[in-house]
Amino acid sequence: MKRTQAQNEYKWDFSHLYENTEQWKKDLEEFENIITKISDLKGKLGEEKNFQNYLDLDVEADFKMAKLNQYIHLYDINQTDSELQELDSLFTNVLQETGVKTSFVIPEVLKIGKEKIFSFINNKDYEQFKYRFESIFEKEKHILENHKEELLSKVDRSRVATAMLYDSLSYADKLESTVMVDGKEEVVDTTFFKNTLEDSRPLEDQNFRKEVWDKYFNNVTQRKYSFAKIYESIILKQVEDKKVRNYDSVLEQALFNDGVSVDIYKKLLEVGKKHIQPLKDYYLLIKKKNKLDNFYTTDRELKLVSEYNEKFDVETGIDTVKTALSELGPEYFKKLHIAFSDNRIDYFEDTNKVSGAYSSGGTGVEPIILMNWDDKLSSLSTLAHEVGHSVHTLFSEEEQKYPLSDYPIILAEVASTFNEHVLFDFLYSTTNDKNKKIYLLQQRIFDLISTFYRQIQFADFEYRAHKLVEDKEPLTSEILMELFREVENEYGYDVFDDKDREVYHWPYISHFFHSPFYVYKYAVDLVASFKLFDDFKSGDNLAIINFLKKGGSKKPLEILKECGVDFEKEDTYMPLINEIKRLNSELESLL
Repeated sequence: MKRTQAQNEYKWDFSHLYENTEQWKKDLEEFENIITKISDLKGKLGEEKNFQNYLDLDVEADFKMAKLNQYIHLYDINQTDSELQELDSLFTNVLQETGVKTSFVIPEVLKIGKEKIFSFINNKDYEQFKYRFESIFEKEKHILENHKEELLSKVDRSRVATAMLYDSLSYADKLESTVMVDGKEEVVDTTFFKNTLEDSRPLEDQNFRKEVWDKYFNNVTQRKYSFAKIYESIILKQVEDKKVRNYDSVLEQALFNDGVSVDIYKKLLEVGKKHIQPLKDYYLLIKKKNKLDNFYTTDRELKLVSEYNEKFDVETGIDTVKTALSELGPEYFKKLHIAFSDNRIDYFEDTNKVSGAYSSGGTGVEPIILMNWDDKLSSLSTLAHEVGHSVHTLFSEEEQKYPLSDYPIILAEVASTFNEHVLFDFLYSTTNDKNKKIYLLQQRIFDLISTFYRQIQFADFEYRAHKLVEDKEPLTSEILMELFREVENEYGYDVFDDKDREVYHWPYISHFFHSPFYVYKYAVDLVASFKLFDDFKSGDNLAIINFLKKGGSKKPLEILKECGVDFEKEDTYMPLINEIKRLNSELESLL
């Protein structure tokens, strides 16, 4: 179903935030006034009263910004909406100016000194800010003098502008492709693409799957030179920042705020490559079952049971996810009910709607979810994943005072992937249908290898691409294509007969452009969430709830170590890897 055909409750409605754009613009002006008040405190933060006034204003500004930003998400529904495009630009301009006006704060705080700052917040009204300023003082050597920070803030808008071109090329100026099916022209949208790769005839439609693949990624491959230049410029900015801020590498810079070491990142790549065989075994199982002499990458998503074609409409999906997650207890279910409120989830795809899915929240606003529902089990899993984020936000906001309620992304994916474990366990344990079990096992294995092995592969590609730029090597579309292919083959794709194919579709991974060095978090968080899930199945029903309530109150790896997760040890990764092996064996037995 297209979004235009959906009932209103399945679409976002932010009228509770602003009735019209004029109200939004008025609130934007109020936000600017708050920032001006903060900027007037420049040079005065050394006095306790002024510093505490700054903190109060900062909280007020963050609440206002969250509300403004929530409304701007409507632009993701239609990237051709000129009015929302205007608001997005206005908001971006104001945020850039905000960065300039407040750039004095951290250098001034560092100049005042840790002892004096902590004396200002050593009371019950401001003690929740201690962790924030501990983090700032830890980062001291990477923070510049006031005038230099201000200069960087002034030019930041132009330095990040190229990343915006990615969205324009990917969505607003999207090239829609079609194929002929039984004499009828079909649009190759996400739903058609997935249906073809999963449900087409294994042998007879091999070439058709290749054609659909090429058509689906046509929008990307036809702009391969542009995407390569955009990506190079994004990396160049990071390299410049690394030099200016005295980091040893772009990777260290990207990992610093989460307290993740370069060694942990490299350990993840090492473990993924060393234990890649379960991924290969799964792919070869598909080849064997479908009796394919030639095995291509476009064959890897073929369903192993043609007799099972269960579809999940939105209502069925909602009911199933609610039922599965109800075993987490009444406290969790109460938050889940809020996350599923009408008009908080935008379910259906549309031509100019951004692809994928996400949950977004902020200080003082209820979390929202964007989906692109396709009636498949994957949509069910995605929904469970995204409501995991939303419930995490609701727990964190309730249990932690701002800014401790603001948890980092590296913790976010633990909550979401935990829900995927629960959903699979529920679906698999409540059916005796052999075909359904095979279908569920296949989807489960595919999700695990996609979140673990595939994201590690993406992380390695990012690492090597950034290294090329740091070493002053050029990034062309051809170099990036060959690099992506080389990394794929090192992470299991050497089992395919088209391992020498051209892979210009890599820009489809939007995280490369919007959130560099983000994808590794999916893999490490899957490891952590599986540990929590294992604890839950062993009777520790409060482990996940306690994790969700901690928000961002401590360093991320400290919170995870309290859950028994130490990413420096290879043993930490083995339970998940062994689970994938076990699922492979069970799937092969059923087949």
